Amino acid sequence: MTDQYRSQWPDASPANTQSYYAQQPPNLGHSPQSGYPEPGNLITPPQAGYASWNKRVRARLLDQFPTYLGLVVFCAGYVVLIIQLASSGSNPHVEAAAVVMIIGVGVMLAGLGWTAYNRWMIAGRTGQSFGKRSTKIILIGEETNAPIGARNAFIRDLVHILDALTVVGYLWPRWDERKQTLADQIMKTIVINQAADLRS
Repeated sequence: MTDQYRSQWPDASPANTQSYYAQQPPNLGHSPQSGYPEPGNLITPPQAGYASWNKRVRARLLDQFPTYLGLVVFCAGYVVLIIQLASSGSNPHVEAAAVVMIIGVGVMLAGLGWTAYNRWMIAGRTGQSFGKRSTKIILIGEETNAPIGARNAFIRDLVHILDALTVVGYLWPRWDERKQTLADQIMKTIVINQAADLRS
């Protein structure tokens, strides 16, 4: 080690150098110009903690509310239709039930548009959909600690079909160490609590 280097770094012993690098912030896998939050705004999972199952369920219900509402309206119209067909004999009056079902389908289609914007575009870019922002949780890549992008957010929701089919997939975060669903494990994503100082 030269005298000039010693003058600039008087404590540059191997131990001190190792300590210096240990204090540096982790590389989050993207640049500040990428459109994602600044690196300092995301807290790594061991510090922020993994999002609880209850928080994730609340976020999902908020995100999918338009779709669920449309489904309820459609099912109500369908039940009325069946009742009218069964009780009206050869001349059923099904117009009102059909209108209710059409309204339900319309609301579900609007809910699909909302899902594309909210869960894929916005959550893919920032890590937070409306539901996640409301419950103060963030979706990030397990290896990058950064938002996963719209494409991966869309694929992740498709893989969530596996969670729905198995049922246990959605329950998996209740006992999993990293509180991941099966879709999270396949897509290598995690959902963490929002840090107190995270700026939108």
